[in-house]
Amino acid sequence: MESSKSIARPYGYVIVLPVDEAQGEIEALTRALDLHSLRILVAINETGSISAAARALGYTQPTITQHVQRLETRLGAPLVARSARAARLTPAGTLLAQHAPRIDASMTAAATELARLLGRRAGAVRLTGPPESIGLVVAPVSGWLAAHFPSLDISVAEAADSDEAVAMVQGGRADLAIVFGTVAAGRRRTGRRRAGTRSTFLFAEEVVALTTADVDADGVRVDPRGLADQPWILGPGTYSDAVAASIGRVVDAGDTLVTRTESALALANCGHGTVFLAESALQGSALADRVRTLALDPPITRRVTAVTLADAAASPTISVALRGLASYRPATVGIDELVAARRRSDSHRARFPISVRSRLFPDEESAHMPSIQSGRAARATAVLATGALVLVGCAGNDSRQSAGATDTGEQIEHITVALPGSLSNLYVGQESGILNYYVASIAQEGLVSLDETGRVKPGLAESWTQPNEVTYVYELRDDAKFQDGTPVTPEDVVFSLDQARSETASPGISSQMAAVSSIEKTGDHEVTVRLAKPDAAFAKTMSAAGAAFITSKAFWERNQGKVGTPGALLMGTGPYKVTEFVPDSHVNFERVDNWRGQEPKVKDITINFISDDSTRLVAAQSGNLDMAFNVPLAQTTQWEKLPNMHVDYVSDLSYVGLYLNPNIAPFDDPKVREAFAHAVDRKAYVEKLLRGHGEAATAIMTPESLTSTLSASEARDKLATVPQHDFDMNAAKAALAASTHPGGFEAEILTPSTGPQLGKAAQALAQNLKEIGIVLNVREVPIEEWLASLDASSDHGIGLMWYFSTSGDPAEVPNYLLGAGNPAGYVNPAINELLAQAGAEPDPGKRIDLLLKAETLQAKDIVNVPLWWGQSATAFADNLGIRSNTPFTFLSSWPAQLYRAQS
Repeated sequence: MESSKSIARPYGYVIVLPVDEAQGEIEALTRALDLHSLRILVAINETGSISAAARALGYTQPTITQHVQRLETRLGAPLVARSARAARLTPAGTLLAQHAPRIDASMTAAATELARLLGRRAGAVRLTGPPESIGLVVAPVSGWLAAHFPSLDISVAEAADSDEAVAMVQGGRADLAIVFGTVAAGRRRTGRRRAGTRSTFLFAEEVVALTTADVDADGVRVDPRGLADQPWILGPGTYSDAVAASIGRVVDAGDTLVTRTESALALANCGHGTVFLAESALQGSALADRVRTLALDPPITRRVTAVTLADAAASPTISVALRGLASYRPATVGIDELVAARRRSDSHRARFPISVRSRLFPDEESAHMPSIQSGRAARATAVLATGALVLVGCAGNDSRQSAGATDTGEQIEHITVALPGSLSNLYVGQESGILNYYVASIAQEGLVSLDETGRVKPGLAESWTQPNEVTYVYELRDDAKFQDGTPVTPEDVVFSLDQARSETASPGISSQMAAVSSIEKTGDHEVTVRLAKPDAAFAKTMSAAGAAFITSKAFWERNQGKVGTPGALLMGTGPYKVTEFVPDSHVNFERVDNWRGQEPKVKDITINFISDDSTRLVAAQSGNLDMAFNVPLAQTTQWEKLPNMHVDYVSDLSYVGLYLNPNIAPFDDPKVREAFAHAVDRKAYVEKLLRGHGEAATAIMTPESLTSTLSASEARDKLATVPQHDFDMNAAKAALAASTHPGGFEAEILTPSTGPQLGKAAQALAQNLKEIGIVLNVREVPIEEWLASLDASSDHGIGLMWYFSTSGDPAEVPNYLLGAGNPAGYVNPAINELLAQAGAEPDPGKRIDLLLKAETLQAKDIVNVPLWWGQSATAFADNLGIRSNTPFTFLSSWPAQLYRAQS
């Protein structure tokens, strides 16, 4: 019997045709469609009239009318219902308009890729944005791209506003558009989606008030209603209109209208009125003493996103440009609360080594995205190969261990170490990824150091006292010398610490010095550091696991601050000096004979930067490696089977968890968040995804962050008191049924390309959620895009957190995930008070209890859902031993612990 197919006619009735005839009908309709006519239908739908559509598209009204009539004739159906002053689409026209953006985007993407394939636009990217975006984002990023990828052809076009910029992308006239938008605090949102396009969140900045008015401000924030009676400066380039709308203020006769940000700034600086501007508008501005800069309460945030065609986002040129855009953030203004939140965020970003070597430009230099300069400071990180950081756990399958092997007492002439990434600068202040600490600590030391449990012990300072809660007095060793033989002086220490807190000289670590108010020489061998307020975590900051990398002032000045580079190298007080550094290749160290400690057994060290996992494994199989950092989880079985090497697994002080933004629907519903918490199968993640190399997390703090105060078992018992949501799909289903979305919904979660375990965990969670009607789309993105998305102003209501600590201070991760400016946009005054108390509490036991109370409150609100605590895998040659391998070993002069082992 001949099969048939139903065809829905535009007029509403249905006929049944044989399959061949039905297929012919569809093909005829397909041939009748053309892209230009579809764009006209979209314009009519958006503008509400044919004349307005003609103006929007740049055509005459008769031309638009003729196009519509011809398409109606070809389709045999009316598409536009006309009246004297307006036009609206018929159901058939509406259907086509709905499909048009996706068709347009696909066609434009195909044409763009074809042009590149045919050599007409090879290595080209076209950027656009409204006028304000050019100086703020487009110019610095395009300049950086041009410097690092000279083969990339970059063009820039200015759009009238954000909508026009997006239209240029949708119309194929640009590849990437910079788009601005504002979000008011407490406003529930779902995120805007433009058909056929993909939006990448770049950064957010608060709107601040500039005023000379005598207004009562709560600390650094002011309620704009308190300024409503003042004359305001309004117009393009300001956000005064958005603030006025948020409080219902109408334009006053005393208000001033401007068309440029510069004009608004000048008038506000002269006391002519109050203006509301985005933070970045104040960069480089010299404000009069009487002008106050105040954040708003509640906050209003400007969001900056990049929009491209969905089908073109994976293009190599667009991908490289997106990574550059996602890595860039302008400097914040000097409002303490905003600066503190930004510093915590930048400190987290700096833990992630990032590099870009586009396959489109294989012969050009490896690009380190965070070196883009922005305002007062540059953000710098290290470099990491895809998948190099491994989240692994307690005991490996390999029974051979590096620690505890018999020491033969032999000298070791040379060892070769593989680093799973590439460094462009050796100074941690300029490039501060976790791997940079491992390298820099070979040559440089701090005033103090950390023992194997994370306790503070003497370093260059043989002792220290704390006369009061904000003052630290360090007594320097009289036998400490730099590697060139010159003595360490208080002047060197003061200079080094001043450089460490400079956002220009040391953007990677300056955030850790934010509490410091003064550093001065107070004796022949004495340095005193004073804080602006008590900070119980500060003691560890003076180690090389924190921000204290003591160097010679004379060396720094002789090299004009270009330390860490091939021409200047490093000068420190450690047992090894740097003898050669070739960025993206290797660094060599040589043992010195003037170190104050016991002479290390290893004479020379070569650290090779081997980003590719397979290349690193081949080097190990060939017997060319003595050590390899961060063996990737996917290859641990192969490494464990090597006849000449073994793998040690140790905590890396990392935390992995979900976070749920209560300001974005549907995650504003506590029952929805509860459903997600019950759908998390921590044990399965550890056993199946991590091959048993991991530990299911019960809290944000890691056990190792408590072991300087508690035993390992006591630490785990304490953390287990935080309220838990056990894996229970029935409970998840019941929670969703009791929510405002009982039928389920669709959401998206981003995972970093350098963390495959996170992607697998997200996929496993998506499978569980599918059972109760929730569709969780998992999208892997470059790490720059993932890091940018860790912002409360992004469109994602659910995110994955991946955090590495160096100091192991118990408050570090809670401060970031629960404090002001946290990624989830979570505000709980009680938690903020507990965090403040913990920061000032000198007793470590009481401090831990305060942090546990804060974690308990957030767990009840279900904002952060812990998944696992991570560890790293280090491979050692069987004849190489290390005296102690703990989470803190590689944050000090670790080669001094190596010895020739009985193999």
